[in-house]
Amino acid sequence: MKTQPSLNGELIPESYWSSALECRECVHKLRKNTDERYSIKSRALEDLRRQIARTPFRAKTYASFNELDKYKLQLQEDGCFADLNDSFGDIYAAIMRLTAISEAFHWSREKPLQDELLKNKIFKGISYYCKLEADRTDRGWTRFHSSVFAIPVAVTNMFFFFLNDMEAIEKGAAIDQLAMEVHKQLSRCSLQAWTLPLRGDHTDSHPISIERFRKHVWWVGGNAVTYRPAFHTAVMLQSVQMIETLTYVVCHFLTPTSHTNNDESFWNEGICADGFGWGHGPQAYNSGYPKDGILSGLRIIKELQGTPWENEITCGNVDWLINFIRGICWSHYKDWDAPMQTRNIFAKKIKDDIDYIFDLAQLLIENFGRLLTEEQLREMNELLKRRDIQHMDGYPLGYYKGVRYFWNNDDLIKKTDRLYFYVNMASNRCSGVEFAHSMADRLNFFTADGYYVIARNGDEWAKSKGAWEIASLPGITARHVETAKLVPETNWSGYNSLHPFAGGVARDENGAAAFIFEKDDRRKADGAGIKHNQSNKEIFGVKAYKSYFIMEDMIVCLGAGISDLQPELGSEIRTTINQTSWATDIIYSSDERLPIEGHKGRFKVRGLESGKGIPWVKQDGILYAVFPEHTSGEVAMLAEERKSHWELLNSTNRQEDNETCKVFQLWINHGQAPVESKYSYLMYTGDQEPQTFLDSNPVRIISNTTGLQAVANKDHSILQAVFYDSGTVCTADTFSMKISHSAVVMLEQQGEELLVTVSDPCQDVNLKELIVYLTIPVIGESITAEEPWYAVPIKLPGKPEIGKPITVVLSLDKQ
Repeated sequence: MKTQPSLNGELIPESYWSSALECRECVHKLRKNTDERYSIKSRALEDLRRQIARTPFRAKTYASFNELDKYKLQLQEDGCFADLNDSFGDIYAAIMRLTAISEAFHWSREKPLQDELLKNKIFKGISYYCKLEADRTDRGWTRFHSSVFAIPVAVTNMFFFFLNDMEAIEKGAAIDQLAMEVHKQLSRCSLQAWTLPLRGDHTDSHPISIERFRKHVWWVGGNAVTYRPAFHTAVMLQSVQMIETLTYVVCHFLTPTSHTNNDESFWNEGICADGFGWGHGPQAYNSGYPKDGILSGLRIIKELQGTPWENEITCGNVDWLINFIRGICWSHYKDWDAPMQTRNIFAKKIKDDIDYIFDLAQLLIENFGRLLTEEQLREMNELLKRRDIQHMDGYPLGYYKGVRYFWNNDDLIKKTDRLYFYVNMASNRCSGVEFAHSMADRLNFFTADGYYVIARNGDEWAKSKGAWEIASLPGITARHVETAKLVPETNWSGYNSLHPFAGGVARDENGAAAFIFEKDDRRKADGAGIKHNQSNKEIFGVKAYKSYFIMEDMIVCLGAGISDLQPELGSEIRTTINQTSWATDIIYSSDERLPIEGHKGRFKVRGLESGKGIPWVKQDGILYAVFPEHTSGEVAMLAEERKSHWELLNSTNRQEDNETCKVFQLWINHGQAPVESKYSYLMYTGDQEPQTFLDSNPVRIISNTTGLQAVANKDHSILQAVFYDSGTVCTADTFSMKISHSAVVMLEQQGEELLVTVSDPCQDVNLKELIVYLTIPVIGESITAEEPWYAVPIKLPGKPEIGKPITVVLSLDKQ
């Protein structure tokens, strides 16, 4: 088939791709084809279009426009809908309606609709409304979403529905003026998937270029090749250059990004080096933008199998994709996604779907099975066979279970069959969790403030979060503000911390993490250059040094330097130990019980105010104990039935019914205007009786200051320390430790070996080595001794893995 030059020549001038070849700002450029090679690809593209056009794609885009009989009645002889005008909203509605009623004409149906009168009105409607859309002078951010996602999806589907008519025009076999106008206007609107919105950079002059799909939130991840139908547009328009561009893109998106290679990485959203994924900036968004972009890219690769582009598809390193598949499994536990990611944390759901994980594994095998090792292929096939990430047993700890630290996202997670703990910290590197009051979560003010969930069954948060007090999310230290007094906002970057210090270590069943928290009150412009209003000054002004230590079934949480930097805002400062489902009787340290159906009200946990013993509470299999000597303030508990307030939490909940929830809440009240306050508590999920466990002295708090937070288990076989500066010495019972630079450190003694795990919490690109100084005689590579210290130099990972925990194994010198 030979397309008439005038059809697409005016629509897609040669400069749209050729000027990129000479552009000094374009880092990645296409290779030129020979005339013969170009001809082969053009013919292949004809076959590909016929193949792809057989099935409607992303039909859910127009599926809600389902009143077909009504639309047909409103569609007049001139192609206009009687009940619509020419506003953009109505143009959009008209195009969706036309798509919905056109599907009956799809050429590949067993019995396509044969109604020439209706078809004539549809063609006139396409000509009219698509021309209005394509002619609009506005080319900026207001075109985003509808003009580059939904409308190109709709018009490309219509082109495919009427493919016989469109190809007759292209072959010159038909000269019907109306059909020619339909071809033109459908093509113009479809092309918007590549041309809009304008970026305001060099790629606006050559939109068919690789750089078009890099370094901009509108053009990476899911926004690039999923919601924007770039591939289907390329096939529809029969553009070899577009397919070439996308081939290059999908060959490079499996490379990782991180804080330290963000400027050089191909996509600065997508697969992270730590195994999680970024979307809408550097924020964990595993189940959204990154997975959508990667899935679509893999599907494009699959579509190109058997075409001339198949031999041009390469994959740099499948290990990064496998690392991503394993990594995103950690954000899901027993049917539920942890409520720390996406802008729909507080949407009411039945459960979360993780089929996308299996789709990734399936496409990996189909596209790159030849590149997998025997072990990798077996693992991916087992994942597909089981379709149950919770029971991926028999793999090294850190793959699917154990403890893992995600250094690109400031997240520490423990995951076993019996325990799930996920803490989401904040730094000035990561964005917070985004929210948008008009279409998603409305009150995500505290979701990156050291917010955690601890669970045994997996549904604890799902059963109770609809009734949560938002300023009392589990784990956070914040000014107390009633949820009803918080003003809904939009903040696509979320809220993070002013400080760069956030880091962690993890190995097998143990790990530690810490950060300096001080919420950043500087509102940044979003990807469209818009600064949204900030309406909740009370959420700011709190500073704290917060750390988390995981030792098998025990989690120890320390806080130091807790200060109200804006006491004029009033209200008490609280650290919430947990807010979760009230599922069982509550046992106190005095062995009194609060029955689940029996009472509601506030109770002081006995012991702290008198200084006698360690006050504790056990509920739903989790023991909570507070260490008085390292805690300033009053411990309080609330167990009650509450009415949920779903409509306050997420805009999609407007039609949801509220219900009564049983909520258990435990917190430390530091009072008003605290200065250098602190806290120390543990959570234990093991099988020992509470008092028996605590009487065994399971943990020693070595230090809880703004210089050093450190703990050890009862026999000191595990010591975990957070050095906020390098001038502090950590002194345990039998040895001391110091470091050359701020760090998170874990020591584990196993027989005659000492395992030392470290990370750089500031992710300094210039820091190549960290030296751990120990008074323990140890033997290992490059160790030097200068009484009383043994200096252990540890080479830190380079880009893109700066910040990753690294472990060295030393031998204990018994001489």
